[in-house]
Amino acid sequence: IVAILQSSAVMNLLSLTSMQIRPDIFLILLVYFAINGDSYDAVITSFAIGFAADIAGMVMGPHIISYGLIGTALAHIRKIILLKKTNQQALTIFITGILAESAAMLLMDLKASGLSKAGVFEIFAVSVYSAILWFMIKWPVVTIGKWIGVGVFRFGARTSGRQ
Repeated sequence: IVAILQSSAVMNLLSLTSMQIRPDIFLILLVYFAINGDSYDAVITSFAIGFAADIAGMVMGPHIISYGLIGTALAHIRKIILLKKTNQQALTIFITGILAESAAMLLMDLKASGLSKAGVFEIFAVSVYSAILWFMIKWPVVTIGKWIGVGVFRFGARTSGRQ
């Protein structure tokens, strides 16, 4: 659903300037699942979101790798740094957007030079726009996430050390 939404004309309603700068819903979901799900689920979800981003894009492969690796790193960083506040999550979306899209752009240039249309300013602008959008769509995303079981243990409640 998100791949269809991201590549549809609906996102053009949210675009800014003549450069068609639009928020990246894949990026927002990548950060949400990486910081709220179990590590195992976050890794699988990161690669799945990268695959969906490649389906919505022009070239297969760059987003699978960049989103998968950065989502995996976020899932492990989350064990050290709690990212529970909305502004911390927005900053994480911004930083992740710059890293993931820069890596995807580099991989796209290695695969097919000249196909990458994104410049440094566009990557920065999309990351900022996505981080700002997080403040507006956090509640529906968290609600849907809880409904589908993000952060819920798959095999029941953890035992507290009792035998």
